[in-house]
Amino acid sequence: MGKIAALFGATGLTGKSLLQQLTKNDDYIKIIVFNRNLQNYNHNKIDEVSLDWNNIERIKNQLIADELFCCIGTTIKKAGSKKAFLHVDFNIPVTLAQIAENNKINKFLIVSSLGANPKSKNFYLQTKGKMEEEVLKFNIPKIYFFRPSMLLGKRNEFRAGEEFGKIAMKIFNPLMIGSLRKYKAIPASIVAGAMIKVASANSSKVIFDSDELWDFV
Repeated sequence: MGKIAALFGATGLTGKSLLQQLTKNDDYIKIIVFNRNLQNYNHNKIDEVSLDWNNIERIKNQLIADELFCCIGTTIKKAGSKKAFLHVDFNIPVTLAQIAENNKINKFLIVSSLGANPKSKNFYLQTKGKMEEEVLKFNIPKIYFFRPSMLLGKRNEFRAGEEFGKIAMKIFNPLMIGSLRKYKAIPASIVAGAMIKVASANSSKVIFDSDELWDFV
């Protein structure tokens, strides 16, 4: 019998690629996509649910799946404040973990960030690290964190700093070998593909850094 996946962050760079790959994967019979702005997908595998980011609990009865994929993430600039950023990158994943535990979801797969560390002096990386710490407290059979370096791909919105970084990374990517491999910019499609393969492999690892994600290609 096929699996049911739930997906948050399907309109973002990694989430969009993940959704495309899930729909093409015969292991999945249904993908429940939770979006703040409805996309009105035309695909027989996709069930779309309206999401209020300020009241995630409202969708707990619809979050029934074998695997939960979380690709939600933002920047402080886009969020508008540190408080708003914390809500998206910390509160939402933690709330989803609570629902996953209550609804007995088998696997929770989350996009984090390379360098995530609760003790980091960098607020972004500190938040990601604290999110990972908190999510691991929940009784979910399998939890996986994916820590990509700079993501490559076409975003819906323009981020000037990121675009400059991508150009630089494309130039230096071929030089990043050995211990530097984890810092190579990585296509979002590779991250998405790795998430699906990890879910299927039932890996005993919990954290996958960027250099390890390339190994799933």
